[in-house]
Amino acid sequence: MTHMHIPDGVLPVWLWVTGFIVMALSLGLSLYRVRAMDRKKKIPLLGALAAVMLVAMSIPILPPAYHINLSVTTGILLGPALGFAAAFIANVMLALMGHGGITVVGLNTILLGSEAVLGHSLFFLFKKIRPLFWRAAMATVLTLFITTVLLIGIVAATNLEPGHFFYHHEDHGQSVEARVSVSTFAVMVLSLGALGWLIEAAITGAVVKFIAQVKPDLLRHALHGAGGSVPKTGEKR
Repeated sequence: MTHMHIPDGVLPVWLWVTGFIVMALSLGLSLYRVRAMDRKKKIPLLGALAAVMLVAMSIPILPPAYHINLSVTTGILLGPALGFAAAFIANVMLALMGHGGITVVGLNTILLGSEAVLGHSLFFLFKKIRPLFWRAAMATVLTLFITTVLLIGIVAATNLEPGHFFYHHEDHGQSVEARVSVSTFAVMVLSLGALGWLIEAAITGAVVKFIAQVKPDLLRHALHGAGGSVPKTGEKR
């Protein structure tokens, strides 16, 4: 939901350039942290989860063309650093497929990367919530709410009429845009997005619960932090 399908030439230059700068700094920090990880295990998982994100974001599941991101799921399983890297990979591939312009890759990576980082952090902070399904679901809903507000802030910062952010249609050969205010846009995105948040929360909760049962090592850091113990088989989740 927080992926902007905006073609090149729409956003102000200062905004998308700033997006690339922030993305580059964040990605550089993420890749630096990869040096301390077990790359033989983490890199294949990074590729697999980035591919899953790409597929999920390419398939609309609701009439308003909502698509799930699986960015919180990716952040929980990979951690903040590799989760941000997965968001970058998915956004570059989507841009090459025509889902938004190249100039929007920076801002889109910030949005999805923030979901991975926030999702992982909130999942860890909600350690008192049981079972794991609800812990992951609550982290997902709160994360998507925060990043949706960030998306609205980006739209407001453009000083453009929000109709530019909708798909255009042709009327007698003339391009027609939806005329909406920023406040109306915010209400639309938050109200329609809320249903999608619940769907994604249910999916994330189910995935985390399943992973905890069959491959708990993948949740070691998310559950207990660095050096934490792996849940024992049969432990309540």
